[in-house]
Amino acid sequence: MFLTLGAKPQGNLTQWDEHTVSLVGFRVDGRSFQALHSSGIRALFENGVLIAATSDHSEWSAAFASVTGFNLVLLDKNGQSVPADPKCFFLPFYINQDGSWQASWNTFTGLQQFSKPMGSILEYFSGIKPQEYYEAKAKRDAELRLLDDLKKERGFLDKARERFGKKLPLSGPKIDPENFKLEIEQLTLEMTALNKEQEKLRSQSVSERDLLSSIYLQINLANEAIRAYEDDAQYLRNEPREALVCPVCNAEHSESFMDLLTYADDARSLREITARLEKDGRDVAAKLQQTVAQIGALEGHYRRISHLLDTRRGDLQFRQVVESLGAEQAFHAFEEERSILDAEIAVHTEAVGVLNAEMDKLTDKKRSGAILKQYRQAYAAALFDLNLPDSGKARLTLTSRPSDSGSGGPRSILAYYAALWDVCCGTTGSFMVPLVIDSPNQQGQDDINLPKVITFISEKLPANAQLILGSEIDTEHPFDKKIVLDSPYKLLDEQFFDEADAELGPLESLMYLSLKSSQKS
Repeated sequence: MFLTLGAKPQGNLTQWDEHTVSLVGFRVDGRSFQALHSSGIRALFENGVLIAATSDHSEWSAAFASVTGFNLVLLDKNGQSVPADPKCFFLPFYINQDGSWQASWNTFTGLQQFSKPMGSILEYFSGIKPQEYYEAKAKRDAELRLLDDLKKERGFLDKARERFGKKLPLSGPKIDPENFKLEIEQLTLEMTALNKEQEKLRSQSVSERDLLSSIYLQINLANEAIRAYEDDAQYLRNEPREALVCPVCNAEHSESFMDLLTYADDARSLREITARLEKDGRDVAAKLQQTVAQIGALEGHYRRISHLLDTRRGDLQFRQVVESLGAEQAFHAFEEERSILDAEIAVHTEAVGVLNAEMDKLTDKKRSGAILKQYRQAYAAALFDLNLPDSGKARLTLTSRPSDSGSGGPRSILAYYAALWDVCCGTTGSFMVPLVIDSPNQQGQDDINLPKVITFISEKLPANAQLILGSEIDTEHPFDKKIVLDSPYKLLDEQFFDEADAELGPLESLMYLSLKSSQKS
């Protein structure tokens, strides 16, 4: 379920087929959505209408955020502000058997791309810093980036002015004709270097065009094979006999269902290869476009230098010589440019101040204190219900994840999550996200404590939240729905193959069709 939605849980399932096609339905504010996943390619639908299809994680994260309203912004390892992704969205609400019952946050893979994300994630979902805070923060960070760029540009301008002043004092212009000869030589050398770079880029563009043509040829061949498969599959499904009969040699196959399933898997693999080829084609096309743009830029430089060289060959008036070398005009140009930069810096500095003030208003200390008080009280109550001593820490924070060992460790982890869920699912919480607990029987819970754990999960967690419990033992406690999985390493029974194919097939076709059309555009 989480892998389909773009968050890969910690742990490896060796029996899991990596080519499995999965579909998850979910609701957001009364709107019905479906997420489809097939070998790293994902598509998002609303009531069967395609919204997005991509194999790029950042593009999928943006699509997921657009329908859920998830606007959390975190810092990456370079200190840059980046949008949070689906694993950050589900992180506080999923206890994973392979990564969540210990002292560290290892629920999902890939969290290392962010710098210390847990504090911001928990403050976001608990309401200590509401969604409006992160909207203002995103705007503030954008203004800071612009402000930083402007200040760097002003610094470069000041250095250039300083160096220019050392070489060309303001006391008077230099009119030595030798300067023109040196300038012409410099321009000639620059044009020669540009010519070499242009030849290099042209050779690169030829190679990229050849590679792109090869990829398109492979895509066309794969599409022809897929069309042939669709005709064959239609024949196989319309064949009324139980045995699968080869239309060419009339050989009968006793395992008709498995043969048909393998045949469908081959076609699905071919579609996945085609999608990856199309992604490679888009990447190569983007590189080719960039190379062509670089060639165009070089040609612009070439024309500029050629024009300057032609101008230098003509007759120049003495006044033109004086004006072109006049230090006074040069310094005046520096001052004008600096004034423009100072004005822009002042505008963005004021905007940063306004947004900082707005962020301060959204971090109310009284509300934060009330949320932390509720969290600490819920934590103490959960420890008591789970037969554990009080933590003894009066100043527990949202990130104070317990590290107890022995059989009490998993129960203390469950108490910690329960306290988080109490505030996240409360009146100040930002989202109502389903709670998922995978295998609560950890570290050999005994006959006394295991019933306490199951009872706690059944009765003490927020009543307004959807709860999904995965357990290897049965329970008599009331749950709205129970699904028993009694076939090892298998979720889809053969009798439901046609039903699942009828639901997944059209959506999968729309996904691949969208990827193909985006590649052509």
